[in-house]
Amino acid sequence: MSVFDLTGKHALVTGATGALGRALAVGLAEAGATVSVTTVTTDRAEEVESNSILNECWAAGGKNGQQKTLDLTDPAAVEAAVAALEKDVAPIDILVNASHGANIKPVLDSSLADWSREIGRNATAVFVASQSVGKRMVPRGKGRIINIVSDIHDRGVPNCALFGASQGAVLGFTKSLAIEWGRGEPLVAERVTVNAIGIGFMEGVPGPQADPAVAEVLHHYLPLRRLGSPKDLQGAVVFLAAEGSNYVNGELVVIDGAIANHA
Repeated sequence: MSVFDLTGKHALVTGATGALGRALAVGLAEAGATVSVTTVTTDRAEEVESNSILNECWAAGGKNGQQKTLDLTDPAAVEAAVAALEKDVAPIDILVNASHGANIKPVLDSSLADWSREIGRNATAVFVASQSVGKRMVPRGKGRIINIVSDIHDRGVPNCALFGASQGAVLGFTKSLAIEWGRGEPLVAERVTVNAIGIGFMEGVPGPQADPAVAEVLHHYLPLRRLGSPKDLQGAVVFLAAEGSNYVNGELVVIDGAIANHA
């Protein structure tokens, strides 16, 4: 359907490493978008992986996108990358903040450095990228920002307090930013919208489910009797990026196999 066609759109997926970043980027490419990607840090292994993701996007039809290796918590590095992408590829129409790391550790065993790292890679990275892209989207009067948020933002799980705090920060940021940037002149079909995809326990994604023993329990506890796949998010990210979601703003679209409803 044309309302879900992303042909002619330029999408930037930040923190495009691992199964989660790959699925989101490739899903956008398959819907017709030109997809650019970034790493989370300047780690060489992340650079190799994000280049692999970019190659898969090209194969899916998302041509001409670029890869940038940078530290997502460094405003100067992010600003330089965004400026280069807008100059060399196209204005960024869609920003997907996909950075998603999880510190599974008891609070009493955690340090202030652990706390700062968790907030930095999961929340500060979203702020920095959104600010850099947003200062270009807002004057243009349209754009899509989509943040990835774990269900642990409001569901208590042992040893996940630091991770949960970072996810709550991202969701609060999403809801307020949606109001701040959604305003504009009346009778305009498009705006800068800011939404989040809430994810449950996913295969290949950082979280308590990475422990095989926990994953085994979850297979029996989850209403759909399986962990989610990152590919299960592709429909939601395309929907939120496309014209079909013009009136969706400040929302959390939950893809979790109904675990949030489980007693």
